[in-house]
Amino acid sequence: MSDESIVYTTATGVGYTCTRRILLHCGVPPRRAVPIRIAHWVRDAASPRVDVTANQDEISDHETFQLEFDASTKRWYIRTMQDRYWTLETAGGIQAVGDKRSSNALFDLVWQPDGSVCFRANNGKYVATKRSGHLYANSDTVEESCKYFFYLINRPILVLKCEQGFVGYKAGSNLQLECNKASYETIQVERSDRGVVYFKGQNGKYWHCSSESITVDSDIPEGFFIQLREPTRICIKSANPSAEYLTAEKNGSFRLGHTDFQTATLWEY
Repeated sequence: MSDESIVYTTATGVGYTCTRRILLHCGVPPRRAVPIRIAHWVRDAASPRVDVTANQDEISDHETFQLEFDASTKRWYIRTMQDRYWTLETAGGIQAVGDKRSSNALFDLVWQPDGSVCFRANNGKYVATKRSGHLYANSDTVEESCKYFFYLINRPILVLKCEQGFVGYKAGSNLQLECNKASYETIQVERSDRGVVYFKGQNGKYWHCSSESITVDSDIPEGFFIQLREPTRICIKSANPSAEYLTAEKNGSFRLGHTDFQTATLWEY
């Protein structure tokens, strides 16, 4: 399984959650991430404290986490820089106390329409940020305090692949992208606020999305959300009001399409 680095911030500006490197991460050695402006970062506690809190203004190693996928449950472990796992405690608090995996260290990633992500703990409750910045899994519904934003920080460049092939230019100097190519085009990833990323081609131009195609010819960036669905597969969603996902067609067409992630394309990256 490949390791990924990810960063989380609260939707309300209360903090980031992190471990190995997610600024929430998946499994690779961490890289430093650029903080987003949503007020505070979630961090794991340095010894001897074990609380996980969302009250930091800047990113350090403690604001980066590693996500580790459990294939049997389709859920995730979240590991800190101290090699401790986020763990659900008896009163619902989230602490970085466990040095071994357990059922109470598993979380569902529940992606929201606004591009944020919620964590559902082993008690079936959503993790929420309290006024003190501490995290508790005690919410039955998705409130604003349950929402976090996510950055995959060890992927400054993406190569996308689907069943039809790689994402690359249609032909020659044609800047339209298709998804049935034998060779790939590298995609630069730029971070913005609230989990938004921009995609840029090697020509220095940004992706431009129309109803029928995507071209790499714009001076103005368009926002997207990256949603981690599996260890090596992501969905990519427009941050525009259309909220459509990037979709691969059998004829190689590459465009914004479905609004339901269950019918959206899973991209290998």
